Amino acid sequence: MSASAELIGISAAEVDEVAEDQSVASMPSRYVEFLRVMGRTAGPLLVGTDAFYPDILGIKRDGLELLTDNGVSGFAPPDAIVFAMHQGYQIYWMSSSLSDDPPVYMYQEGDKDVTREWKSFTEFLRHELSKTA
Repeated sequence: MSASAELIGISAAEVDEVAEDQSVASMPSRYVEFLRVMGRTAGPLLVGTDAFYPDILGIKRDGLELLTDNGVSGFAPPDAIVFAMHQGYQIYWMSSSLSDDPPVYMYQEGDKDVTREWKSFTEFLRHELSKTA
């Protein structure tokens, strides 16, 4: 496997640190699996996006601030996991308690509503993976 395709996960303790940073009691199992397998690096997946440990620590605060600054707060429920931020103008989140593979939402700065949504975290990952082919 080349370095560009390397997958490096994070430990169970680091997963717990992410949950604590997100202020959630639990996280969807599909997201936990993602973190355990590729939480530190995922090769070409999500390049240029802050979606990996340790960069995701503090991202919920930053993402919610972006929503507030754009006057569109209220999209993300209190139990939301803000799991990625792209270039400081797009945020991605999902519910921590809706299901094991919850819908994913994306907001882009300047929009007045949710910009994009996927039926599940798995569908979101498939979409992102298709952009690397």
